[in-house]
Amino acid sequence: MTSHVRRSFPTLIATLGLSTGLCGGLVETVAPQLGRAAAPVSWTDETGRLHQLSEFAGYPIILLPVYTRCRTACVTNLGQLKAALSETSADPTQFRVLLFSFDPTDTPAVLASYRANEKIPLGWSVGTASREDIAALLESIGFQYGQAGKEFTHPNMLVFLDSNLRIAKWIYGDNYSSRDVDAALRVAAGESDWIGRHSDVLYALLLFAASICCVALAYYVLQLILLRRASRTQAANQSF
Repeated sequence: MTSHVRRSFPTLIATLGLSTGLCGGLVETVAPQLGRAAAPVSWTDETGRLHQLSEFAGYPIILLPVYTRCRTACVTNLGQLKAALSETSADPTQFRVLLFSFDPTDTPAVLASYRANEKIPLGWSVGTASREDIAALLESIGFQYGQAGKEFTHPNMLVFLDSNLRIAKWIYGDNYSSRDVDAALRVAAGESDWIGRHSDVLYALLLFAASICCVALAYYVLQLILLRRASRTQAANQSF
């Protein structure tokens, strides 16, 4: 997806994939842009150490936006990512994973507890940033969210950055497999994604073909109706 399909389609998928309950809500105009660079923000991990996003340069990155108090969609998506990566054929030393909290009130202690409670693999990074850097990073990857009291509305989305920290691929929702993640990581590592890059044209061609089929089917049905009507008329005339 990129825009990987028509601009309106990612918005529809994101809206359908929104979290329910406390995490539910409406998110509009979610549109990651293929090849756009992620904002070069600073972020803090669960030990309180300050990092730069640029430290990940040189590796494909799986970026999962979450917030630690979300007990529905974020937990589901995190569980799905763990399951997918447990079965992946990709070398875990050749990519990086960042769980990025968009809640600036998530302190290092909260992040540490989150890591422990959710049994997040040691090789994955967990962090958050200042309100300004959170907004900058999520805007740069096309991830929009809203806040209602202490809770957030947000889409479920994995973003895959290439070794230059540019958007290479993304997956909406949490119904993905290890094969989907493997394919996205290969694209982030530099493999051609012809279908993804030309999906706008393919979508238009499919839509045109579907329209032609509908017109042809309608014409066939109309001719069949007329033929049967003519046959009945002819039979009625012959009976007199």
